[in-house]
Amino acid sequence: MHDFEVSVAQSPPFTLVTLSGELDVITVPELRERVAPLLARPATRILFDVEKLRFIDSAGMRVLIDACVRTPPKDGDGALCGMSPQMRHLFSLLGLTSRFTVYPTRADAFSHPVAVPSDTAHTDTAHTDTAV
Repeated sequence: MHDFEVSVAQSPPFTLVTLSGELDVITVPELRERVAPLLARPATRILFDVEKLRFIDSAGMRVLIDACVRTPPKDGDGALCGMSPQMRHLFSLLGLTSRFTVYPTRADAFSHPVAVPSDTAHTDTAHTDTAV
């Protein structure tokens, strides 16, 4: 059994999507289903809080990347917060942290809802499927 939870809440200036548990090929459809309506709205600023994710595989990474990149361009954006050092390092190695905003914590996102330097943490873990 896969342990995964997703919650969506309006928390201006963002639509906050909080993820916990394991985001993998089995649980990705649930996240896609919850995020699709958000991507259809104009001027959506989605913040994915991934602090409570214990595991993410390449399918999970793909859905987060797609959602951040596909956020409506006019006054919208996608961002991540709460990445573990391993997840941040993996996204950095793949050149993904320059594609969207990465905040160290949820508090940072709400106190500075614009770009924060994202390539500040490094670790020696480099796996495509990683526990976070």
